[in-house]
Amino acid sequence: MLVTVRKRSETFDKAKLKKSMMKAGAKEVHARKVANEIAGKVKEGTKTVQIWRWVIVTLRPLDRKAAEAYRTYRTRMKRKVKRLTS
Repeated sequence: MLVTVRKRSETFDKAKLKKSMMKAGAKEVHARKVANEIAGKVKEGTKTVQIWRWVIVTLRPLDRKAAEAYRTYRTRMKRKVKRLTS
């Protein structure tokens, strides 16, 4: 299934999503649970920003600190990419 990333399509990767949550500090069990839940929601053409929002909303009740870290990490990366592509 393809998701939209900066106006280009990319195949949704549940393992990549899980890994990014774990980098933010989520426990593997929480990251796996959230990734599985979101994988069920993703449809062809789903935007990355929507997946990002789902992660934060779904992860927050399980691990508030990891959800906040994921949110701020995503924001920092978005700025870095913007600087590199400008």
